[in-house]
Amino acid sequence: MNVLLITQNYPPNKGGMAVSCDRLVRNFKRNGIRVHIIHFSNRKKKFSTQTIVNGTYSAVPIESSEEFTLSLAAEFIQQLPFLDTLSYIGIFGGNLPINLGPVLSKWIHKPLITFIRGNDFDEGIFSKKRSHLLYALENSRYIFTVTREKREKIDSLVSHNNTYFTQNGINTAYWKPAKSHLEGIEGLKKSFNSKIPIAFIGQLKAKKGIVNFVETFAKFPYKNDFVLCLIGDVSEETKTYILNLDINVRFFSFANQNELILFYNAINIVAVPSFYDGMPNVLLEAAATKNIVIGANVGGIKDVISHKKDGFLYDPLQSNELLDVLLQIHKMSPSEKERMCEALFQKINTDYTEEIEISNYINILKP
Repeated sequence: MNVLLITQNYPPNKGGMAVSCDRLVRNFKRNGIRVHIIHFSNRKKKFSTQTIVNGTYSAVPIESSEEFTLSLAAEFIQQLPFLDTLSYIGIFGGNLPINLGPVLSKWIHKPLITFIRGNDFDEGIFSKKRSHLLYALENSRYIFTVTREKREKIDSLVSHNNTYFTQNGINTAYWKPAKSHLEGIEGLKKSFNSKIPIAFIGQLKAKKGIVNFVETFAKFPYKNDFVLCLIGDVSEETKTYILNLDINVRFFSFANQNELILFYNAINIVAVPSFYDGMPNVLLEAAATKNIVIGANVGGIKDVISHKKDGFLYDPLQSNELLDVLLQIHKMSPSEKERMCEALFQKINTDYTEEIEISNYINILKP
């Protein structure tokens, strides 16, 4: 099986979408599927294709005009020598792939797969480009989404029934600290000055609900026992606003996986307060490193967390619910926290593996 995968989210891009796309490609290849990547990127000024293991990688520059970008990309792709061998065209992340994929699928007569994660649907369905998204969904042979909620919403919008819930996966072994990490972990722990760290990790955009969480946290009567750690990209406006609140807070730059291993193993609690989301990699990473998770009761977060059993859920629009969760965590004994962390770890380690994730795709795609 050969797949042409069109994306705006692939390394060296940062963020969870790029991580997920890289993981999907890697595991497709491990299972004998050739993947030809078409990567819309503003890092490249010229079209280029290089041969990589079990496939190719083509960089497609993003021009000032979306229409010009797509027209050039369509011409470039239609001249690639391997189109006749393709089994599918896949689109993964970004408006450009969503716009191009279904048209190209019809032009070269190859079935379309649409991978839906977070914003492509949550914001796309309410944007002026809604028609692009609906056209892609309607003309997809298969739609894969990482939340049950999105599967139900998509099925109510399209006339076919080929939408599948395909959860994210993680290899927990990748998140175990090595001996070389131990000194750094201890140094971070000491830097928190005996306060309990609550971490927010990744590209901390407005939809991630950070400001909403922090405003509520500022009302928490035991806030001085904690320190909030924002690890990732935060706008200067947001940073200035948070610094003016009466809370303990620290900011750290965006971290790669090796650096994240230090953070995850030095902190105690990870918050995922998104207003809407897919199934965040941060959630699975926090579970793999045995942190307590405070998650918004949305999207794929509620598919993973069982409230009060292996984590906490709350309505991100109801501040009292978050305050109640914070109070419950504050009252927990060390043994109760350990049991909760272990329960989530075992769930992830058993039910959310990379092997299960990729088999969900392959079992549907292979004839």
